Amino acid sequence: MSFPDRVEAILLAGGHLESLPEGERTPPGKGLLPIGPLPMAARALRALVESPRVERVVLVSPVEAESLGPEWAGADEVAPAGADLVQSLEAGLARTRDAEAPVLTVAGDLPFLSSPAVTDFLGRCARRPEASVWYGFMRREVSEKEYPGVRHTWARLTEGTFCGTGLVALRPQVARRMQQAVKELAQARKNPLRLAAILGWKTILAFALRRLTVPMAEEAARRLLGVPCAGIESPYAETAFNVDCRETLLEARRLATRRS
Repeated sequence: MSFPDRVEAILLAGGHLESLPEGERTPPGKGLLPIGPLPMAARALRALVESPRVERVVLVSPVEAESLGPEWAGADEVAPAGADLVQSLEAGLARTRDAEAPVLTVAGDLPFLSSPAVTDFLGRCARRPEASVWYGFMRREVSEKEYPGVRHTWARLTEGTFCGTGLVALRPQVARRMQQAVKELAQARKNPLRLAAILGWKTILAFALRRLTVPMAEEAARRLLGVPCAGIESPYAETAFNVDCRETLLEARRLATRRS
């Protein structure tokens, strides 16, 4: 197994934000919400286009290509967004050129994503070429230093307290298995015995006792997906600053105004 010097990227610009500022109309997709002069996902697109490790970008958009403005010109191809995340990912993967090569998937609600962050993440993935899924995560102190007070879902492991990022790389052939795994976890979340059968008692007990390690979490993911998985720690806080509520949208706009 190998990891190429340059990869294709899928930018997911769909999804919705349930609560918007008063008087603001809901756009067709969350990635189209404006942050400063650009739509949120268009800001992430710039980071992908400027990264030397990204060869080509597929934009998965709820708006047809003919209706997109010049701020989306960096996308090499536009695929229609699906009804949910899984369908949108499938639509993006269908437009990639190499079904065997790893693909970077990027959430469209990362308004401050930078090309160095993208390049760094892919470089770290390349050091784990045996994997088929590379999942980004970040330390709490990294987030607090750059974006103090921004909320995340934190998990406490032996090595520290972490949250997930909006960057995931995968080999396209495992996408279907990931879809099934998500369904299995959703169905088992209120059934401890079934959850233990999926993840293993050792993993669940270690997490409950705060003794779970990153390698143990990687092994649980391997057992779930049936392929080697690698956790990729990012030192860039912007990889986890995602707009998932009204408060983070307003904070992102405030920061964008201050920085400009």
